[in-house]
Amino acid sequence: MKITKLAIFYLVIFMLALLLSLAGVRLSIVLGIFILIAIAMIYRHIHIVFWTNNMKLVDKLVKDRKKHPFFAYLYAAAYGTREDLIHSLETAIETYKQPAIKYNYKFIKAIMEENLEEAKDAANKINKEPLTSYAKCYIAALEGRTTDMRSDQLTKAWMQPAIEAVYASTLKNEAAFGQYQKESIAFARGVQKYALIHTFEHMKTDL
Repeated sequence: MKITKLAIFYLVIFMLALLLSLAGVRLSIVLGIFILIAIAMIYRHIHIVFWTNNMKLVDKLVKDRKKHPFFAYLYAAAYGTREDLIHSLETAIETYKQPAIKYNYKFIKAIMEENLEEAKDAANKINKEPLTSYAKCYIAALEGRTTDMRSDQLTKAWMQPAIEAVYASTLKNEAAFGQYQKESIAFARGVQKYALIHTFEHMKTDL
């Protein structure tokens, strides 16, 4: 399906180029038009991934690219079982070689498997802020170490409320959990917002 859509897209572009050429439009202008089209397409993709609050756009992107390891995890979080999530994380761990990404996925997998020792080991190896501090604060929240679960290194606005939501979930405090998860989601954008929405949905089942 994707190949068909791509073939149609390039065919339309080719026909447009041909028509412009036959109409006597200069080559430089034709190229300029196509560059603008390419920039618009790239910007739209970046906007959806990082900035949008429209979760329908993110959901469509996730569904369209669910075979890619990054989006496969998001798709599993939204539509899959726990086993699907674990499998998507294992695939991501095998795919990505960059330590920060690989160990971040290892951290998430260890948390899902309730293996705090492995989670701590992964957190120490992420070696990139604010991911490292977020992982360590997350573990502190699970262990009830309230002083250690707060950090100035959590520079993304959604992070500290997310940690507070994790802590509230360990206390089975539904009101606090609801407050902090809403706050965290409100601060997030793009695929991060999408991930938080579905992650918190999974956490609600344990309250």
